[in-house]
Amino acid sequence: MGRSHALAGVGSLWLLAAVPNGLSGDGLLDNVAVLAAVAALGALLPDLDASRSKLSSWEVAGVRPLVPLAALVHSAWGHRGPLHSLYGLTLIACVGGMLAPALGWRPAAALTLGFASHLAADACTRTGIPFLPWRKRRYWLLPSRLRLSTGSSAEDALLPLLALAALSLLLVHARV
Repeated sequence: MGRSHALAGVGSLWLLAAVPNGLSGDGLLDNVAVLAAVAALGALLPDLDASRSKLSSWEVAGVRPLVPLAALVHSAWGHRGPLHSLYGLTLIACVGGMLAPALGWRPAAALTLGFASHLAADACTRTGIPFLPWRKRRYWLLPSRLRLSTGSSAEDALLPLLALAALSLLLVHARV
């Protein structure tokens, strides 16, 4: 679900915090709140292949600009296709790499970490993810008895932990 993925994306920035000066730069785009927003966006991107995703429901001046793209991607590959695989992660890392000279390495890393957090979270579900698209084989990070169902009460139970990880990151690394 979108809220779980967004919070996991923000929480993934703890990996960036492990890098010296990973969350402390001089520019506006290096602010931890901006990086959190970029990571949350990255965490929602894989679900552009879902027929009803959080990103496709975003409105700008009464228009949902991502609906055509989401519909096209969904009709071409369905849900949990190439965007939920190593190909999707590689594509986002390349996009981040192309944006890094203009925006800096931290936002590019936040985008990629957010995207990767989505794949990791989906690899903990019963459906799993295709490591390589167009292959039927699925991959999981958890043994079958521990895998979650998307939208279940187990996922809801994880929300406070994800929120705590995200909030603590923001509080610890906020510049006052």
